Amino acid sequence: MKKILIKISALAAASLILTSCFQDYLDPIPKISISDLTAFETAQKIEGQVMGLYQAMRTETNTVNLSQAFLSGRTQIYLDIKGDDFWNLTQNQTTAFQTWQHNVNSATNEVQNTWGAAYAAINKINTFLEGLDASNAVGKNIITEAKYKQYKGEALSMRAIAYFYLAQLYARPYNQNPNNLGLVLRLTAQKSSADNDKARSSIKDTYDQILADLNTAEPLLPMFYGTAANSVNNVTRIHRNTIIAFKTRVYLHMNNFPAALTEGNKIVSANAPFSASSGVTYSLAPTFASIFLPPYATSESIFSIAFTSTELPGTQNGFAVYYTIAPNGNQEYPMNTDSPNWKNTTDFPLTDARRQITRKSTVSGIEYTFLHKYPLNPNTDYAPIIRYAEVLLNVAEAEAKVNGVNQRAVSLLNAVHSRSESTKTYSVSDFANADAFIDQLLKERNMEFIGEGIRAMDITRKLKPFPAKGNTVASASAVQINDPAYVWPIPQTEMSSNSLIVQNQ
Repeated sequence: MKKILIKISALAAASLILTSCFQDYLDPIPKISISDLTAFETAQKIEGQVMGLYQAMRTETNTVNLSQAFLSGRTQIYLDIKGDDFWNLTQNQTTAFQTWQHNVNSATNEVQNTWGAAYAAINKINTFLEGLDASNAVGKNIITEAKYKQYKGEALSMRAIAYFYLAQLYARPYNQNPNNLGLVLRLTAQKSSADNDKARSSIKDTYDQILADLNTAEPLLPMFYGTAANSVNNVTRIHRNTIIAFKTRVYLHMNNFPAALTEGNKIVSANAPFSASSGVTYSLAPTFASIFLPPYATSESIFSIAFTSTELPGTQNGFAVYYTIAPNGNQEYPMNTDSPNWKNTTDFPLTDARRQITRKSTVSGIEYTFLHKYPLNPNTDYAPIIRYAEVLLNVAEAEAKVNGVNQRAVSLLNAVHSRSESTKTYSVSDFANADAFIDQLLKERNMEFIGEGIRAMDITRKLKPFPAKGNTVASASAVQINDPAYVWPIPQTEMSSNSLIVQNQ
């Protein structure tokens, strides 16, 4: 992190939301302390601050790229291209060539910018939480108790999500050794450089904090916004089922399959067709392509980062810049059509709908296949965080690990597979054991979530090497789990300002 953290004057900004520029991350003196509660004097100002927290998690318009480097797309892209689904054509270090090569260092742009942007968002969240409590907004009849709980739940949830994504990049997997180094857990607002020095917690303590925030938030949040049907508000704001869905992911990363199954069963019915019976009534969208088109509120859209024509992810931040053909994208990362999963036409024939959401383009005389999940110009495509298809596969994996390969586990796999490819149906007898089932399920996950930031998460939680990426001029070699390149280093900015930090090895 930079020597001094963001100033607290965002609380009283004219916009009434927490939108201070990342330049403020360098400001040595907070202009207004948390005791200045003018930003909490009306219900509208408090609501505006909450929306500012969502903005901090994605991107802030009209600011430097550092503040656009988190969940606007960049972080998900880094987690994609660390795997073997994409080639690189440009060798552009600004657009993560070193991450694709597994060749970053502590001074690499994305290593420093992602950490800085995420911790800036976390500090805004902590600042808001402290200000909300100090304001006594409920006692002053500014907001209701229900609104207080909702806002606190939303903020805690965002903090948990931020720490989870940081853990995927900067810490070794929980499943490798829970006592390994995790993150610097900053849970209070930082107001001066005196707060800089703080040691890293273990990865176990990091996950415990993520779950503590999620579990605290869950009962505070409403079941839905408006109605139980999916809507833009139910996709772009966190509610109770958002938390439950995200916990299924967190527990899988801890190999806590009973807990993942317990959470999943809250929002996944016992039998097909699978759906959520309370809160937002999730189910699979009828078609795969519809998920990635406006209004981005299909029945399976759980949580996404929203953009509009006046609030774009910024230059070289959105998905389309990396993945999409010209003129909407820069054609930098075509599909790796030589990857084992893409070449697997037995399980995923050419008619598979997930193969159809691609486009061909010729670059330097060679035809490539590009992902077309994010086709819009300007880049107002929503950035997906989690959707119901993942929850179904999370539950399928947990079911198989807890109860063996049973009909429910296989039916959950079939539900996702058959939506895109109807010629093949799996049966319980196809799998000798749970490991064989999960091997197939991981192939399904790879095909289903290409370009959504899931691939590296699955590789690391299963303690697998990052596969080699061949057939390009700058091809990347395989990276084994004990290789220092398996995770990103702690950025040099944090190493220089925090005397208690320990570097990854």
